[in-house]
Amino acid sequence: MKLGVDIKWMVGNYRGMGRFARQLVAPVSNEVVALAPRGLSTTDWPCVSRGRGFFPWWEQVELPRLCRSERLDFLLCPYNSGPLTDVGSTRVIAVIHDLIYLQPWSVLPPSISAYQTLGRLYRRQVVPAFARRADTILTVSHFTKGELVHRLGLAEDDVYVIPNAIADNWFEPPLPLQHRKPYLFTVAGEPPSKNVRGLLQGFAAAVPALGPEAHLKIAGVKPAYHAAFMRLASTLGVADRVQLLGYVSVEELRQHYREARVFVFASLFEGFGIPLLEAMASGTPVACSNTTSMPEVVGDCGLMFDPRSTEDMAHKLCLAWEDTPERAARSLAAVERARGFSETAVSQQMAAFWKGMA
Repeated sequence: MKLGVDIKWMVGNYRGMGRFARQLVAPVSNEVVALAPRGLSTTDWPCVSRGRGFFPWWEQVELPRLCRSERLDFLLCPYNSGPLTDVGSTRVIAVIHDLIYLQPWSVLPPSISAYQTLGRLYRRQVVPAFARRADTILTVSHFTKGELVHRLGLAEDDVYVIPNAIADNWFEPPLPLQHRKPYLFTVAGEPPSKNVRGLLQGFAAAVPALGPEAHLKIAGVKPAYHAAFMRLASTLGVADRVQLLGYVSVEELRQHYREARVFVFASLFEGFGIPLLEAMASGTPVACSNTTSMPEVVGDCGLMFDPRSTEDMAHKLCLAWEDTPERAARSLAAVERARGFSETAVSQQMAAFWKGMA
């Protein structure tokens, strides 16, 4: 098998989709040919670097050219979308993490980031047609599989589900409550789907009950957008209790999870929700939205709220903050549930997937 893999977002400071792609190809690493635009390369696999990197051009023109010139048996497209143009005899494997970008503008407004809004427009046009023409579809949750079947008309048997996974070394003995610090932690971003505005409102409503030391740390929002969210925090009277961290290293991220008193995830839409796993594996109590894929990940190991209800969110944050036997029991159960999503556990599903492709 000669497997071409688009590595555009699998090198450098890669994030969730890049991590999943690297885990996915690990069982067949010896058969991978990395495909990258000119100027981007890797030493992890044999690499062909050719063509312009402007994303629509790379995906719709350069990747099909490489499929034909390299005579690939398979092309793995790990980032939700892929080529609609002729790829010759190459079979296309599409990884579709979510369909968030298909939400109506009235439900999910444009992002304050013009780049993200343009990306959403591109995917709205490309993904439905790409999903229908791909030879194999893989997704990360049963929720997203349902979306693909019901919204795009795909056959259930044509969609494989392999969940996201976290590294085995996330599972260290959790810090006891008395060694944790008085803050809630979240990993979010500036897109409206991440609901940072709603989180700030819920936190502000909970502050009187949480106490004078409680504060909120938000990782993942790009520095260019900090001012907009801090203005809202100021309007809500909690600017001195909110810290926007921007990008953090893996080591810093793990420390924040382990030291937080509560992890909160107020997202409106998720195809999976990797931060939930990271918090669960860290033994940190979870309060999260009750929408899309999140109940599938958390099960009954966290407290869930309506992310559009300030009152419900504030109430669940306060319950998660309290030192109770129920809180401790949920945290222990969450660690065990997260073990089912470890790399060791999920790698077996990935190996079975490739065996079926052979």
